[in-house]
Amino acid sequence: MEELLGWVAAQAKARGILNNRYFAALEDAAMSREMFQATQQQFFFAVRYFSRPMAALMARMPSSALRRSLICNLAEEHGYVEEAAAVFEPTLAHDMTFLRFLETLGVTREAMGHVREAEAVKAFNAALMGVCMMERTEVAFACLGVIEYAFAGISARLGGTVVQRGWVSAEELVHYNVHEEIDGRHAAEFFECVVKAWQAGGDDRADVEAGVRLGLHVFDRLYVDLWDATAQHHEHTAT
Repeated sequence: MEELLGWVAAQAKARGILNNRYFAALEDAAMSREMFQATQQQFFFAVRYFSRPMAALMARMPSSALRRSLICNLAEEHGYVEEAAAVFEPTLAHDMTFLRFLETLGVTREAMGHVREAEAVKAFNAALMGVCMMERTEVAFACLGVIEYAFAGISARLGGTVVQRGWVSAEELVHYNVHEEIDGRHAAEFFECVVKAWQAGGDDRADVEAGVRLGLHVFDRLYVDLWDATAQHHEHTAT
């Protein structure tokens, strides 16, 4: 498992999502608060959708042992809190915590009701569903796993940046502070499901590698496409 996670970390570093145009613009202040709001409004649709490909993958697993890690992850996505007498708390479902994050940025739930999902997010969501329904399960687990792995670092970067720039106070920060902590664990749970395939080598290992590279590709493209569309819209409206 340690060898696999080390390879995943190296692939994520080589892809450099945190160095792409989205995060570069956020880092050098080319991205205004309003532009960040626009990208995050779209990212909500990815957050809301993410559990659906996961559920589709779970349905393909023939045994309870193989479904278990996905069930735990899905439960947390929907607000399951083990420490609180093992109950579901609707306000802690990930789409709900992200709506609260948007509210701290000044985006109301009423305003979100008028926002339509853009093609960048549709493409990302459709790619994940296609992988989880149609590809070999080794590819699907690795694809979801590396997205969870990458999102832990992304959450830390975004959470720190919005606080540093004064867009959200440290006390008000929600969603990103939680995912900084839990997504590393979620990633490990996904990769635990494919570690035997990785160790077997051959086509099985190649499927795991393909899933990791695909997950990094679509996640990187999501952020880049969100920034490009937002920057283009901003330029168009400013002229």
